[in-house]
Amino acid sequence: MARAIKPEDLEHAAARLAGTLGDGGMLIGGLAVSAWGYVRATDDIDFVANLSASVILERLESAGIKCEVRKGGVLEGDIAWCVSGTVGRIVFDILPPLVPLDFGRAVTVTLSRGRAIRVVDLDGLLRLKLRAGGPQDLLDAAQLLRRHPELVERIRPIAEAYSLWDRLEGWMKDPRLR
Repeated sequence: MARAIKPEDLEHAAARLAGTLGDGGMLIGGLAVSAWGYVRATDDIDFVANLSASVILERLESAGIKCEVRKGGVLEGDIAWCVSGTVGRIVFDILPPLVPLDFGRAVTVTLSRGRAIRVVDLDGLLRLKLRAGGPQDLLDAAQLLRRHPELVERIRPIAEAYSLWDRLEGWMKDPRLR
């Protein structure tokens, strides 16, 4: 039976990746959702980077982190590339910006052992979640908007552009969500 991943293992891996990427990376995904107020289980780490895949690969390899670059089919609507690997037992992905992001608006969060990590701003995270558009992404976006209702009217046209507003609004109004 596999051992459960501990929160401190995720924090350690995220901090190590953040340190390797420097100002060129920001935490996204489930851990970023937690940083913005909706804590949910996750067992992987996702970053976005404004660096080339080759620079990321070089930095990670020089830090002793094994990884690989996977190329996507851009003409089929896929992402251009993704750098994937593991830190210990923690799986990670580092993606290029899939929506316009302002890396200067990253929020620095201090983790439990005093490690600092840059997290994508809330507006950027919501736009990334809508771009991804999967069930967990929409649930994350709905939960974040329930906690930050001042953003609903700014995010609504983006959700409508992706034809996701009705589903997102349904999640936001669902009484089963807390």
